[in-house]
Amino acid sequence: MINPIAIGLTKEYVLKNDKVNPTVWIIGSIDSMMAAKIASESGQIEMVDGKPTFVVNEDIANNDFKLVRYGLKGFKNFSIDGKEVEFKFSKEKMMDHDIDVAHEDIIKMIPLFAIHELAMEIWKANQVSEEEGKN
Repeated sequence: MINPIAIGLTKEYVLKNDKVNPTVWIIGSIDSMMAAKIASESGQIEMVDGKPTFVVNEDIANNDFKLVRYGLKGFKNFSIDGKEVEFKFSKEKMMDHDIDVAHEDIIKMIPLFAIHELAMEIWKANQVSEEEGKN
């Protein structure tokens, strides 16, 4: 059995090395259409040794930003000089649909190492587990 993607559900996530008074990131999964769009922009299929192979382009960091823009739904304990940063969304058009994404101003405030870790956690929610892959 393959489990569906839990679209609309969120979970709280703390970065692995954020131990003291951690920021709590509220993240959600990305749907298959978004995942396909991001994957198609991150590389292309090429023939390698006679086999079709997905080859990642050089701009992989850009994909991390997209994943976080689509998957970040909020945060707790993210502040500047003791003042909590207000989370805000903006609208983006995707395949003729308006979707809410984390505002670019918010994404710019998140350190690059955190963008990468959050992107990996968001991407996991759209992947088939090892057990599901065996079915």
